Amino acid sequence: MNHQTTILIVDDDVELCAMLATVLTDAGHLVKCLHGGGQVVKEVKRNAPDIILLDVSLPDADGMQVLKEVKHADPDMAVIMLTGFGGTKEVVDAIKAGAFDYIVKPFISEELLLVITQALEHRALNTEMKYLRSELAKTVGARTMIGESAVFQQMLKKIKAIARTNITVVIHGESGVGKELVAEMLHRESPRHAQPYIPVDCGAIPESLVESELFGHKKGAFTGAIADHKGKFEQAQGGTLFLDEVGNLPLLAQTKLLRVLEDRKVWCLGGGAKAVAIDVRIVAASNIDLAGAVQQSSFREDLFHRLNECTIYVPPLRERKEDIGIIANHFVTQANEELHKHVQGISAAALQRMLAYSWPGNIRELKNVVKMAVLSAESDYISVSDLTLSVAAPLADLGGAVGLQPEQTLEDVVDTFEKRHILAALQHAGGNKVKAAALLHLDRKSLYRKMSKLGIS
Repeated sequence: MNHQTTILIVDDDVELCAMLATVLTDAGHLVKCLHGGGQVVKEVKRNAPDIILLDVSLPDADGMQVLKEVKHADPDMAVIMLTGFGGTKEVVDAIKAGAFDYIVKPFISEELLLVITQALEHRALNTEMKYLRSELAKTVGARTMIGESAVFQQMLKKIKAIARTNITVVIHGESGVGKELVAEMLHRESPRHAQPYIPVDCGAIPESLVESELFGHKKGAFTGAIADHKGKFEQAQGGTLFLDEVGNLPLLAQTKLLRVLEDRKVWCLGGGAKAVAIDVRIVAASNIDLAGAVQQSSFREDLFHRLNECTIYVPPLRERKEDIGIIANHFVTQANEELHKHVQGISAAALQRMLAYSWPGNIRELKNVVKMAVLSAESDYISVSDLTLSVAAPLADLGGAVGLQPEQTLEDVVDTFEKRHILAALQHAGGNKVKAAALLHLDRKSLYRKMSKLGIS
């Protein structure tokens, strides 16, 4: 049996309450009305409605104060404010205080039902996020890869299939996408999981020490070699060696790496002709196109083909935007623990802003942005003002800059830009003109006038 949505209407206008109750009951919802603000918090604690329609002006209380008390009692409660006024400041204040949306009287039934549907979807998403965070909290030790998008699930399926083999893998993707997490998962899901996993950042090793780090050295092999040293290959014996940013290896080291991969033996510096047999699974990663590096003669072609038995592409965050909310909420949980904060999640407006951003630094950048947002958040939910995005990104892809055309006047150019910007705001507000006006820092009447002038229906 499906759960029937319960909606609490709080308004001193008895006729309006009756009209709303009829509309909402006909739509399949359970409805209860209160004509004052004094009993709202008690009702929330006693019966926990799914949504509250709350009038700003009540005879016995300030609606904004009631909103704050409700959100304190139940941070997940979806509250839609009702008012006869639609000033931008009131909208912004209500959203900051935790309201899901703001509807100006008089309103049409379809508009109200649409906002209620959006609020229910948002509440369901928050419930799902809480469940996912609780499940993630149960994961101890290993870092976790998170995502539900089709492209992520396809990559995950490939990782799990390859992990069971001994195939040499090249992980390709931009900086910050989580290539090291893929390597860790390949090891964790493999028959070698009980053996060592040794990561090596090939770009961080000085060129003069690359051979020593990878293959080891004997005491006295060079100045400063005061003791025998096992290289990374020997340290990873029986397990997995992860060569991160393998494209940064100098050509001489590439030559010796190729010999090791082909012979399955390492020769340490100062060890003479004596070799050590190795049993190591190789996983490499690069944020540059290794095939392109081969064409430019900065990476050996034979080494490329030896490593590239299988390729795993890790998509950038902009290609898996469906996962941004899930990953960001996971980082909220992490940041709360680290910073001793109690942020409940991310507001709808902030999430829309995050979805519109291009994330050039990918998941690494997302983690840093969320951490700083949690640190600066003054309410239960991260707001747009809490986000610090290092690179300016428009609300949407506006199709490029407005180019100068000889036949266009300055007014034409301004109109073109305004139209694109308004359409972008409407898209991100789900067609809700009140929310779009708030995003554009306009009152609703001004937005309507501009839409009429620009031919936006």
